[in-house]
Amino acid sequence: METSKKRIVVKVGTSTLAYKTGKTNIRRMKQLVMVLADLMNAGHEVALVSSGAIGIGVGKMGLSSRPKDT
Repeated sequence: METSKKRIVVKVGTSTLAYKTGKTNIRRMKQLVMVLADLMNAGHEVALVSSGAIGIGVGKMGLSSRPKDT
C-alpha cells in the first residue's frame, strides 16, 4: 500500500499550550510533539503555527494579565 506524502499545518493556541492558570501544559506539549514527530517520520511535511506565544509568556513571567504594549 502506497501512501501519499502530505503537507500538514497545525495551528495551536494558548488554550492548547497552557492551563487556565497560565502555566505551561508540558504534558500536552509533549503529546503534540510526539504526534508531529511521527507524522514527519512518516514522510509528511509538518508546520506548527502557534498563536499561544503571548499566553505562554504571560504565565512564564508571572504576570496577572497580558501586557497592553510591547
